[in-house]
Amino acid sequence: MNHRKHKQSENFKKKKMTYTPDGYLKDPLDEKCPYCGKSGRSCSYVNSLSRAWARDACKKKNDKQN
Repeated sequence: MNHRKHKQSENFKKKKMTYTPDGYLKDPLDEKCPYCGKSGRSCSYVNSLSRAWARDACKKKNDKQN
């Protein structure tokens, strides 16, 4: 197997394991976003920079509604 096919199969495995329609697999189930109150979303559990941005966007979105 050449390098490109190996890399494609590795990326496919990563995508397949990290996200499901119900939410992210490695997230704690009881975590909820303090701003929107939903669980299983990118703003519900912050463990990376992109999720911190998502929580900040959720905060700004919900502050405008109130």
